[in-house]
Amino acid sequence: MDKEQLDAFYAESARLRDVAKREFEERTHGWHFELAPEADQWAESHADGDHWSAGGSTMVERADAAGMIRKPEPGRISSAYSHRDMRTEETTHTGFGFWPAAAEVLIVHAGRAIPLDALEPPPARGDGAAVLATLRLVVESFATVQPVSGPPGAARP
Repeated sequence: MDKEQLDAFYAESARLRDVAKREFEERTHGWHFELAPEADQWAESHADGDHWSAGGSTMVERADAAGMIRKPEPGRISSAYSHRDMRTEETTHTGFGFWPAAAEVLIVHAGRAIPLDALEPPPARGDGAAVLATLRLVVESFATVQPVSGPPGAARP
């Protein structure tokens, strides 16, 4: 990348950050996330089903698609960022994000990332309580949020 391309990349990144900040501030509903009342039943069903060993982002995305995570507006929740060990550079935590359907570039990052071991699938089939506990961790991670945008040229999921 030459200097001109690099300057254009940084200018577009700054523009996208500004758009995301504006989209975030325009919303007056607050950023409240919660589990649906029937989330415990869904967790039991998931734990007893064929995909019981799906943990982490896959399980969270399935719960979100099933309506088990109540969001402030239509959109989807998925893995959005990670933390790494400074020495080994291995991923240690996953952070989730919310992509509002009506946003141009806004991604709302959860304020707290979750340790990978807390996102592991339950140790045995039928452990709905473990599935529900993971979903609670994800919802609680959105207690504080921050606006971000994706990199220039990235497609919205």
